Amino acid sequence: MNVLKTSLLATTIALALGVSAVNAQSTEAAPERSVGQTIDDATITASVKTRLLADERTKGFDINVDTVRATVKLTGGADSLESKLAAGKIAGEAEGVILVDNQLIVAGEGTELRQDANTATASGEVREAMDEAGDGADDAWITSKVKAQLLADAAVKGTKINVETKANVVTLTGVAESASARDMAIKLAAGTKGVKSVVADQLLVQQ
Repeated sequence: MNVLKTSLLATTIALALGVSAVNAQSTEAAPERSVGQTIDDATITASVKTRLLADERTKGFDINVDTVRATVKLTGGADSLESKLAAGKIAGEAEGVILVDNQLIVAGEGTELRQDANTATASGEVREAMDEAGDGADDAWITSKVKAQLLADAAVKGTKINVETKANVVTLTGVAESASARDMAIKLAAGTKGVKSVVADQLLVQQ
């Protein structure tokens, strides 16, 4: 009888310890990420920006993307709650993203609230300042926008195409995979807001 009681007591203690261990483990902070285990925050930011610019639901919005330890923060404006949720979903699907902090402001385009939301982002502030000065879009913003579009376009695959902008004139250099990819790269660059012209003399077609 004593042996049975002792056995039951030991089993109860073991189960209790097991539960405690599980609970303790679930409340512990996540282990430090190593370089080999995760994607760099800057890479995640670039990937999210590319996805947002490529998606019909979000490409027209001024969305700023910041990534810290694989947590992506979205700021700026969106036309509707559906659009805001779409942006969060797109960001969350990017490789390496652990969490999305979606702080997009839902407000109609042209409203004061939307303007405030847009100019709260770095790109929005730059564009507003340049527009007020009558100089159009900022060169750095144009370069970033064109690069993102080239990377997002499946026909272009612009990883080997360099983009430089000076006085709103975009210069494309590097290598395009085909003549059609070269033509599309030029078309995308020329169609970007603020671009005055495109120089592509040094954008070669891969042999």
